[in-house]
Amino acid sequence: MKRKIPVGENFNIGSAAPSLTARQQARLSRDQRFDGRFIIAVVTTGVYCRPSCPARIPKEENVRYFVCGAGAQEAGYRACLRCVPDQTLPVPDWAIGNRHVAKGLAMIEAGFLNDHSIVDLAEALQLSPRHLDRLFADTLGASPLAIARIKRGQTAKVLLQQSTLKLSELAEHAGYGSISQFNKELRLLFNSSPSALRRAKFSPSKSAVDKTKNVKEAEEHPLTLRVVLPVRMPYDFDWVFNYLKGRALTGIEEVLDGPHGQIFRRRLSKAGAPESWLRVERSGDELIAYLPLGGEPIYQLLRRLGRLFDLHTDGATLHKHLSADRFLAPWVKAAPGLRVPGAWDGFETCVRAILGQQVSVARGTELANAMIARYGGGDFPSPEQLVDKQIAELGMPGNRGRAISTVAQQVIDQSVTFDEGLKAEAFVEALTQIKGIGPWTVNYIRLRVLKDPDAFPHNDWVVLKQLDTTPFKAKLQAEPWQPWRAYGLMYLWYAASVGRAKAASEKKARAKQTEVKQTRSKQSKSKQSRSKQSKT
Repeated sequence: MKRKIPVGENFNIGSAAPSLTARQQARLSRDQRFDGRFIIAVVTTGVYCRPSCPARIPKEENVRYFVCGAGAQEAGYRACLRCVPDQTLPVPDWAIGNRHVAKGLAMIEAGFLNDHSIVDLAEALQLSPRHLDRLFADTLGASPLAIARIKRGQTAKVLLQQSTLKLSELAEHAGYGSISQFNKELRLLFNSSPSALRRAKFSPSKSAVDKTKNVKEAEEHPLTLRVVLPVRMPYDFDWVFNYLKGRALTGIEEVLDGPHGQIFRRRLSKAGAPESWLRVERSGDELIAYLPLGGEPIYQLLRRLGRLFDLHTDGATLHKHLSADRFLAPWVKAAPGLRVPGAWDGFETCVRAILGQQVSVARGTELANAMIARYGGGDFPSPEQLVDKQIAELGMPGNRGRAISTVAQQVIDQSVTFDEGLKAEAFVEALTQIKGIGPWTVNYIRLRVLKDPDAFPHNDWVVLKQLDTTPFKAKLQAEPWQPWRAYGLMYLWYAASVGRAKAASEKKARAKQTEVKQTRSKQSKSKQSRSKQSKT
């Protein structure tokens, strides 16, 4: 296929790219921190790479820069087989600078354009299709359709090389509407047929150990796909797993101890059906996901996991920003890389947020488990299962129970999905009008469901205690943390957990001292008693 290689700098790089000086320095130093921030295309080879690619560094006059691989792909370049730049993480929200583009990119990453048109995307973002294309071109240097195409291709390539699925099944799991679209886009992206990509099996960048492990996994679990989930460091794995463990739903989720760290498991099958579990475990600085084949499409499972484990956050920039705050600095230094775990399911987390108002995490989880047992038959109840229930009978205030039924009815009436662009944001903001739902709940939903990095429940009890202030002053104190107040909140919760652990340890130590004193006192009295008996 003939490539169209731009000769000069007469193409749109995209405003989300770092400065030219930063790009040049990152390229020459092979700085991994810039992987996902921009792409390097080489005119003489027609290949585009990550900034950290180990290949020979080209001359500056032979280099063209793009924000993302989709822009390079549209310009006629092909992905490097060595550094696999088409599998980098998406451009971080803070670098985009445009709310509509950031929200649109997140929806594309979630697979929105796999079964919707560009007109639907524009409507969800409250824009015209022409203006949407213009914003994406100005910001990312690529069209929404090109970004969706490369995202589907990335998933398809992983499936081709790590599974034995039939091509028709594989196309569906990757998000293609037809086998013809699947064949056409893969030839366009990789200049190769699906069959040829499958024969290639594994990327040349993988070690022999990785190849053997993947082959063994495929042989032992033919109906499970092993996928490496890239992580932006720093990343506190223990914090994320422990956060999920404290909120795990009985029979649906669990966090277990494994040989290399904790393991998260989520049941995907319905109660009573043959069990099918997804699992995620740590492997060094990566997360390895084992995804069951045959149920929910793989691209949707990957979207859920990206949200749940908060994998797209720019950890280095976030760490630097929060470290500049005098109050947060010691906690950021003590635990670099705290993340905001997202929602597996938007409606589920919304309901749990209402259940958790003004009660502890343990009590909120207890109420959710009671709801599963009473209304869901072992699964988390759907809106239809909750809409006409007297939920207060679980042991909660009447207004709060009725609020859950109201939310369920609104979801049914409006057909709202909680990750559907600005429409979802408007829906969440409207929740404050429902009696029984307060500002804390709405901010918590923004935090975990909408993945708003700046969501901040300023009236949270832990926040007020840690900052030793009022809600109004807490909001003022958190202003310098913008646009990452949600992550500042995680450090306040972390500080509180350290305080609780210290108090528990001191209490245990005091109890031990008391026990030792009592034992010594008993021994002393026994000795005195024996001494008196011997004298008599």
